[in-house]
Amino acid sequence: MIKRLLVTLGAMLFSITVNATDSVNILVYHHVANDTPASTTISPSGFREHLQLLRDNDVTVVPLEDALAALRGNADIDLPDKAVAITFDDAYENIHTNAFPLLKEFDVPFTVFVATDPIDQNFQEMMSWDQLRDLQDWGATITNHSRDHDYMVRHSPLDDAWLQAMIDNISHAQQRLTDELGDGVPRWFAYPYGEYNESLKQALLEEDYIAFAQHSGGMNADSDWGAIPRFAAAGVYANPETLITKINSKPMPVNRTALPDMLTAETRPSVTVELTDTSDMSRSLNCFVDSAWVDAEWLDDTRFRVSAPDVLSDGRHRFNCTSQARSGSFFYWFSQPWLVQTDR
Repeated sequence: MIKRLLVTLGAMLFSITVNATDSVNILVYHHVANDTPASTTISPSGFREHLQLLRDNDVTVVPLEDALAALRGNADIDLPDKAVAITFDDAYENIHTNAFPLLKEFDVPFTVFVATDPIDQNFQEMMSWDQLRDLQDWGATITNHSRDHDYMVRHSPLDDAWLQAMIDNISHAQQRLTDELGDGVPRWFAYPYGEYNESLKQALLEEDYIAFAQHSGGMNADSDWGAIPRFAAAGVYANPETLITKINSKPMPVNRTALPDMLTAETRPSVTVELTDTSDMSRSLNCFVDSAWVDAEWLDDTRFRVSAPDVLSDGRHRFNCTSQARSGSFFYWFSQPWLVQTDR
């Protein structure tokens, strides 16, 4: 309990010392190939187009380490006005063969989140430890995506034994990364499939991890450091025209401590969003439940509610809301992830 309080107080102090306008949008990729599942893939030519898009629009790709340090109060690191960080989940071999040459050509930093068992077991489609060391030697950051890439919260019961098993899983992966790559592996963790619950999130914070999810939105000093959002940039999300809108967006100023757990048994969940600063936000909201547009209900000057209009199936869902900035041609972005599990 005391450690959790210190984590919360530390986050409050960080937010005081950081420019409130500073933010970074993190992109997440999986496959860069022409012959892998469409939902998680961008072609090598499409990935080149993304890198060129960033360059042409004066977007700076920053090391994720620098982004985190700056937003947590490191005064020695200045963030550019338009900053993104590039991440890859799972450590597929095509990242080494197809993405890495392009990343070197454009000279941009990147991070790879690795599930270690598939590497240890020499899965054909995954990178080897030697290939990961090759990336690290160039300057990439290699870090934790669990031991086995299992669904971490689709278990019953979600009790103390389950929670300890999940922490042991993550600790095993962290040790394997350290064994193979050295002591510099950061304590960062990307949830497999972006799925988590409040208990797992808090346990990771207490273990001094920074954790990353897969719902959309930017990161700033007020972000939830146990579930940092990232914009998917492959599959249906690879369109450069929509991607640049996301890259130019900023996190909606939301009281994140009041948001619900991702895991829910409700089939028509609802979220009430409490805004901490409405001075630059339009009152007009564009909200979507998955891909379907829905009306948001303003409860008062600083709170609005979004509800699922229909029953949601078991599995992952997402509420997204944007608001046009009054001060410029960009949007404020909010996302609430859900994992509906009716058998809880």
